[in-house]
Amino acid sequence: MTVRSVIAEVLEQRHQKVLMLEKVHTGLVELEMQLESLEQMAEEVKEDADEIPQKMVALTTKIARPLTGIREEVTELNAAIVSLTKRFSKETINIGVAGKARQGKSTLLQQISGLTTQEIPTSDELPCTGAKSQIYHSEDAPYAKIEFYSKEEFLKEILHAYYDKLNLSKPYTLKRFSDRLPELEESRADGRNLDKAIYEKLKFIHKAYSSFSELLSKPPKTLGLDEIIDYVTQSEGRTRYLAVKTANIYTKFPNHDVTGLCLVDLPGLEAAQGHEKKLVSSLEYEVDSVIFVKSPDVLGTDWEQADYNVFDLVDNAVREVELANRLFIVLNEKNDGSNKKQVQLLKNQPPETYSKPRILTANCSDAGEVENKVFSVVLKHIEKNLESTDRQYVKALADKVDNIVKNLTQLFTPTLDSFNTGNADLSRERRYRTLSEKFIKDLTRGLEKLVLEVQNELNMSEEFKQKVEEICESARQSAPIPGTEELAEQYLEYSGWKGVVGEELNYLRAYLTEFLATQLDEYLQSKINEALQQILERVFPKALQNMLSQEVGTQAEPRILIKAFQRLLDKSEHANIYKTFNYIRQFNFSYHSHFHYRVREEMGLLNTYSSESVDDIVPNDATRDNFIEKAEEIARGLDSHYQQTIYELRKKFSEKMQTDPANALLALVEEIKDRLVRAKGIKEEWKSFLDPIREQLWAEELRQLNKEIYLRKQWRNALDDGLKSAKLVQDEFPK
Repeated sequence: MTVRSVIAEVLEQRHQKVLMLEKVHTGLVELEMQLESLEQMAEEVKEDADEIPQKMVALTTKIARPLTGIREEVTELNAAIVSLTKRFSKETINIGVAGKARQGKSTLLQQISGLTTQEIPTSDELPCTGAKSQIYHSEDAPYAKIEFYSKEEFLKEILHAYYDKLNLSKPYTLKRFSDRLPELEESRADGRNLDKAIYEKLKFIHKAYSSFSELLSKPPKTLGLDEIIDYVTQSEGRTRYLAVKTANIYTKFPNHDVTGLCLVDLPGLEAAQGHEKKLVSSLEYEVDSVIFVKSPDVLGTDWEQADYNVFDLVDNAVREVELANRLFIVLNEKNDGSNKKQVQLLKNQPPETYSKPRILTANCSDAGEVENKVFSVVLKHIEKNLESTDRQYVKALADKVDNIVKNLTQLFTPTLDSFNTGNADLSRERRYRTLSEKFIKDLTRGLEKLVLEVQNELNMSEEFKQKVEEICESARQSAPIPGTEELAEQYLEYSGWKGVVGEELNYLRAYLTEFLATQLDEYLQSKINEALQQILERVFPKALQNMLSQEVGTQAEPRILIKAFQRLLDKSEHANIYKTFNYIRQFNFSYHSHFHYRVREEMGLLNTYSSESVDDIVPNDATRDNFIEKAEEIARGLDSHYQQTIYELRKKFSEKMQTDPANALLALVEEIKDRLVRAKGIKEEWKSFLDPIREQLWAEELRQLNKEIYLRKQWRNALDDGLKSAKLVQDEFPK
């Protein structure tokens, strides 16, 4: 099986896993949000601990304690899934080549790819700082495609890194960057020489900005290989490389058909700010193996801190794969063999890493040695191990998912039953039953007390008697008797006293009955409203009154409140209650229904159905000659009949009618009491009415229990959803 076919097969297998990995990523995002939500819920429980049962506070605290660690595992795992998805989505197998300047990295790339210093400048010239090259095997005519930074990428990924390192205020637009650089603070003592070097590099970019800024955000540019040098090197004052994100070079490798393979010239390890992040991202998802080139110094050498930094970066990028399966260390022998001893020394004393990468030795300037001792070895390793390494990587991530599911199951499952709402539901139901029974008891006692109060209310009769006295006295004092002059004029109009007196008696009678009707009706209606208000206060607890007040206002008169209450009732289910309140609303005790006919009985002295009253008032000696003198006597007669009528009314009210209002109200209260609390099946009707509005009626009384039940359901659902999400992610991975 050729290297090309192995690469094609591995790529196909990778692409088949991309959809699965995307689903896993989505599931982990959901799981991470659910775990964050649980942590937030635990904080809220802690804040409201005084209103929540202590057992529940302790339980949620116990769950929350390890959650942060598990969530961080999920976050870390998801980052690895994202990297793996990107890796498996690529159309090539990528081999990264890393190393400091002048170690032979560029020379090695030239020998493998067949390119020259024209396309890959060696370190004898200025390094191609920041211009990452990707070299693809292609059977077609060679060419290059240059990708440029977008303006935002250049600002945030390149420039901001300099400003952060130098602790300078960052520009938030390229226009601001191009205006003027801030001065470097001289007071910075630690690392000031390094800061100075970084600042000088920033000054160089600032000065050159106008020469390359037009390339930022430009679409990719296709070039011949002879034009690449203008975009990848800074020799001879070139600055375009500063705008280049990636130089993609397509050429035929001289010794192998490695279609599907790409060499990635990783950013220089000594490169300026902004490139370490690019290196890390390349290691995480872009490259599948790394060739690290090191040229031991002839004067003596050892594994340096910078070398270990690279090993750690490679190792940490994909912790799930052994370093030995990803990293090749190439010790570069000089042409004259002057460092051969140092090469052998380092090979015999490999770096102290947990996993031992292969160490290869070759003269990177010798194409044959590079082919036989480096590239062929790496290709054989890929051919033999890449597929199994992929499986190892996926399995390692699947194992992490299994571990997360195991931890969540151990944490959540034992507590799920603890969040059952059964006991809390029973407690709330018992509390509701107590409240509803108290409602009915209070209603019964209240109406019974009201009956007793009305029965013993002697003041009602006295009050009514006093009111009648006031009304009669007012009627007496406001007698509409005409003056003598007016009577004299009427005498002339009627041509005699009998017509005048008859007409005035009619006026007095009509006035008096209307006056009594108006005054007594107003009083009686106010007493009825007071009684209805008392009844409603006994029937409706404060909470129910508040409910009704929200609909009709706090100052609504009783009958409006009753109509609002009836809208809460179901006519068929609460028939007796509904009918009773209809009866209450329609109850009427008025002057016309109870007193008017009795008052009419006492109107005899003001009647004109017979001539008796008229004859009694008109003097026998009245003539046309003395009508002016007799007018005063006529007025006294009219007033006498009027006053005598009022006297008879007072007497009748005090003897026969003063208990009528009290008796009527007592009958009303007794009837309401019987209908609302003594009728057969009425308690069941009240319970049926109370049940659907319990939360509004007793919001405060049930609040703590409702909160507990809500929290129990919320936690149980959240734990259940978290477990389901974790298991769905687990099911996505192939077993």
